Amino acid sequence: MDNETLKTQVLQLALTLGRRALIFWLLLCLVLAGWLLLVLLKAVHLVAIITCVSTLLAYVISPAVSYLHHRRKMPRIAAISLVYVLCALAALIALAYVIPAIQVQFIAFMSNLTSYAGNMQHTVDSWLLYAQTNAPGFLQEPLSKIEPESVQLERLARELQNNPPDWLGSTFAGVFAGAKAAFTGMATTLLVPLFTFYILMDANRYRDGFLRLFPRRWKGDVDELLTQIDHVLGNYIRGQLLVCLTIGVSIALLLTIMGVPYAILIGVFAGVVDIIPYVGVALGMIPAFLIALGHKGLLFAVFVIVMMEVVHWTEGHIIVPAIIGQSVGLPPLVVMIALGAGAELGGVMGMFLSMPLAAIVRVLVNFYISRLEQWEQKVEDTPTPVRQEKLPEEESATPAVEVAVAAQ
Repeated sequence: MDNETLKTQVLQLALTLGRRALIFWLLLCLVLAGWLLLVLLKAVHLVAIITCVSTLLAYVISPAVSYLHHRRKMPRIAAISLVYVLCALAALIALAYVIPAIQVQFIAFMSNLTSYAGNMQHTVDSWLLYAQTNAPGFLQEPLSKIEPESVQLERLARELQNNPPDWLGSTFAGVFAGAKAAFTGMATTLLVPLFTFYILMDANRYRDGFLRLFPRRWKGDVDELLTQIDHVLGNYIRGQLLVCLTIGVSIALLLTIMGVPYAILIGVFAGVVDIIPYVGVALGMIPAFLIALGHKGLLFAVFVIVMMEVVHWTEGHIIVPAIIGQSVGLPPLVVMIALGAGAELGGVMGMFLSMPLAAIVRVLVNFYISRLEQWEQKVEDTPTPVRQEKLPEEESATPAVEVAVAAQ
């Protein structure tokens, strides 16, 4: 092994060790930054929530603002103001037509809760007696200890109807009044629209200021990374909201056609919880199954679940790929871990924000892997210097020439 080959191998080893050390320190810095960020968010959690909600809202309405600003040549402030007016009109229409219908169905559901619970109690008693009679021998003894009267669904429903939990309120009007009082606070009625307005106005300025923090040779990669994050977040947030709206309307229409009571109420609930991947599908089916069970029995409830599953299958295989595509593309296990971590750290808001954060992490990881593969390919393609060995004739001729020159 000659000196040039040895130097090349030593250089490659040093680069590999340096890369591993760089990865270690980067991971350590990321963990430390994450810990400091969590501490900061706990200290200013209200401002953090308002900022996150404003950022997500800005992603939702930014295409309309960009269209009016770039295609219709409107001033940016006028484009944002026009979009705000249209959003306010949509909210007023929802308050005028959708909210009253939900309120009426909720009040009717609460008034009929006892009768539905009685029907379900009868069904549960029948199932229990059938299981005690036809179960295998090793199960009959534990099942025989269960009394039908121990499952007091009707009594529980009566207590819920007469003394509902504090967070529920006596009627939907009480719930709506509490939500209205919460949403009329300064944080939501003023700060969120204000934050969103300035995010839309100065988004390019924030981006340029962030790029100035990096050396010139890194600016291209950082700019490409920011573009990918912006594309993924925009597609996911807008697509997920559109999917939730589609699911809510589809299930409400489906249950109305099937004659299930409180179809609008169930559809709104299913659309809202569908924003949580995997978990939202199951949560949306629970009230539909229980209401259908109390309305027309087990077979009808199973049929309702099957039809809702068809709607969700259509969502997962047609609607989501067409609207969202593979914007997140995480395995189900990773999604569930992200949702669980979000619920532990931030409750419902944490679960809502966990998927956009997971999308950002996916973009960062894919970007790092692509750059690492490019670097490794570049190292492999670098030619190794080869030492040219002298022929014996050349080695023997050289001293002769030198002697002749010296003799002269």
